[in-house]
Amino acid sequence: MDKTRYHDLDALRAYAMLLGILLHGLLSFLPTPIWPVQDMKQSEFYYIPLMFIHGFRMSLFFFISGFFTMMMWQKRGTFSLLRHRTKRIVLPFLIFGALLFPILNNMGAFIKKAEDKRISETTQREESNNAIKQEYKVPNDLGGAASVGNLQKIREWLQKGANINGKYDKDFTPLHWAATMNQVDAIQLLADEGADLNARDGHQSTPLLLAAFFGQTDSVECLLQRGADPKLKNKDGSLPEQAMMANRSITEWVARDILQIPFNWTKISEGRNQVRKLLTGEHSYIGEETSWFVRNYFLFGQFCTHHLWFLYDLVYLTVGFLLLMGILKFIPINGFARWLAESPLRLLWLVPLTYWAQLNMGSGEDGVFGPSTAVFLKPDWIKLGYYAIFFGYGAICFPHKGFHEKVGRFWPVYFALATIFFIAVLPIIENKDEGSNYEWISLLSALFVWLMIFGLIGCFRKLFSQANPKVRFISDSAYWLYIAHLPLIQIIQFWVSGWSLPSFIKLSFVCITTTILLLLSYRYLIRYSPIGTMLNGKRHKSYGTN
Repeated sequence: MDKTRYHDLDALRAYAMLLGILLHGLLSFLPTPIWPVQDMKQSEFYYIPLMFIHGFRMSLFFFISGFFTMMMWQKRGTFSLLRHRTKRIVLPFLIFGALLFPILNNMGAFIKKAEDKRISETTQREESNNAIKQEYKVPNDLGGAASVGNLQKIREWLQKGANINGKYDKDFTPLHWAATMNQVDAIQLLADEGADLNARDGHQSTPLLLAAFFGQTDSVECLLQRGADPKLKNKDGSLPEQAMMANRSITEWVARDILQIPFNWTKISEGRNQVRKLLTGEHSYIGEETSWFVRNYFLFGQFCTHHLWFLYDLVYLTVGFLLLMGILKFIPINGFARWLAESPLRLLWLVPLTYWAQLNMGSGEDGVFGPSTAVFLKPDWIKLGYYAIFFGYGAICFPHKGFHEKVGRFWPVYFALATIFFIAVLPIIENKDEGSNYEWISLLSALFVWLMIFGLIGCFRKLFSQANPKVRFISDSAYWLYIAHLPLIQIIQFWVSGWSLPSFIKLSFVCITTTILLLLSYRYLIRYSPIGTMLNGKRHKSYGTN
């Protein structure tokens, strides 16, 4: 039996998995209210590394998974492959899913309680001392009149010909200001005069979203009665009910630093509870009257697999692989498969196929670079088909000796081209409007992902083709690190969220601390335990690098 070990691909698979720690570490520093932890030092700059990583990471992982799946099938047969995948994929998904999903589904509530306790004394002290009761400097225009609810001034400005849907201070329309400041009478008057109920500010937020964000119950109720659309998202992709998930630090930053309006966290929190009921019909996404199982394993009404979705998808891809191999063994296509894997023209069929799948996922419609993310138990067949392309190409690469050299031969050139395509897509995403340029986003995504995969194959072949105990240890630990990292990284994110340090320092601390703690846990608790055996096979302390 060929006992060749692909040290470079082991390391590359670990690299793809460990990048997940950095990717999830970035999320608290982005204005993404759906993430349970939001740092007070947020910046849209972090969308750039996030998109870069997201654009190739999981595609690379599925490529390598396809390669090793074919290797095991050819060397050990169907039964051994099924047994291996059950032990290494199905069991970890069931065991760790049962343990982690309730924690992750309730992490937002846990963090909110901890945050409320942490800030209660500070908030009371500040509010009692009038430390945060600065007044908004009202401009002398229609927007200013709307912000203070001066109906007479509103009528006067309209009689003078002021644009009722024009952009005024902070790039707000008058209706934005009336909704933000809870001036219901002003909302009614502006609506009667023809104000656009779904107008967008500079951040693409509607008056309804801003009213929800600040917990302005009366404004939300009035806007909904008037016909405002609760399904419109802002630039960050957040709905009104998602925007309300912003924590105290972010809300205060928007109020005090951006809008310069009075801030009262207690009032906003209470108002958000009422607004959530208006928008969703419940005070929370999963009501207390539901079953324990639903409350702990369902999110937004669906069973959520969180970061373990890739294991769930691997089950489908493995079954599909075996069915296809059962059919193809009667068809002599070895020569054709070799050409598909090694031909210099491989991009001419890989890119169009990937582009078609990317185009049909819908991610580019929201300005997202790379594949869509589906974490619910109900299969997303288009997303699964997208990753099947990479899994399948990895599978047909295995039998062909020297594919590393051929596929990754010009890896510096691949990296350079991938970087060019990524830079080219950034202004397209930034200027995207209602699905325009969706085709260009999808095409550049398809080019980028394959060039990165080929570049990384060549790079890791050059650097890690020989056995190295330290690299092997990292490769073995990566599976455990990825499975266990998400609750830990969110706890550390919350711990540092209030620190007044630069965001890149906090981001580095979060990722490095998470990685070190999990490496130590793998070394001393997991590696030689039954869990380690389940994840990586048997390891012996006398020769633990085997």
